[in-house]
Amino acid sequence: MSKSALDLMRRKFADLTVRAPVEGQLTSLDAEIGESKGKGQRIGQVDVLSGFKVRVDVDEHYITRIYPGLEGQWRRNDSIYTLIIQKVYTQVTAGRFAVDMLFEGKIPDNIRRGQSLQIRIALSDETEALIVPRGGFYQQTGGNWIFKIARDGNRAYRTEIRIGRQNPDFYEVLDGLQPGDRVVVNSYENYGDVQELVIK
Repeated sequence: MSKSALDLMRRKFADLTVRAPVEGQLTSLDAEIGESKGKGQRIGQVDVLSGFKVRVDVDEHYITRIYPGLEGQWRRNDSIYTLIIQKVYTQVTAGRFAVDMLFEGKIPDNIRRGQSLQIRIALSDETEALIVPRGGFYQQTGGNWIFKIARDGNRAYRTEIRIGRQNPDFYEVLDGLQPGDRVVVNSYENYGDVQELVIK
């Protein structure tokens, strides 16, 4: 009789143990002391650390140039990680569409759900281009003109330009500048309609 009672007690204790269906890291727990949870009720989230899917939002301008198998890169400290597009969601919301990417080869350590990554996707072969750094000037000029610094460095003149491709760091300049030209890329908000700047 006592053995049966002991077995029953052991089974009840075993029922108090919560086991996840997969091995991973517990990243959220929705439970309080004394709270009752029913069978099958969600009480937390376990992230499987053997692989990550990265959801990337892309500007709709590139929707015809993005396809499964396209490669992207993410730089972290001195390491570069490669990701491959697995799925493209063509529904556009607020001017953007989503793609799913998976890490190819090595996976970074200590990456977490909800972490933001800045991934570069090469949409064409490497080409030579004249570029200027991204800056506040674009908000006032729309990329139609820029202040080019004179050779003596004392003045800057308003110069018409034409912007082509862009990435998070640079604008491609198709017309209006030559290699070696120096320009003012900070905000022009306080310059009004002036045609010339005096550099001090």
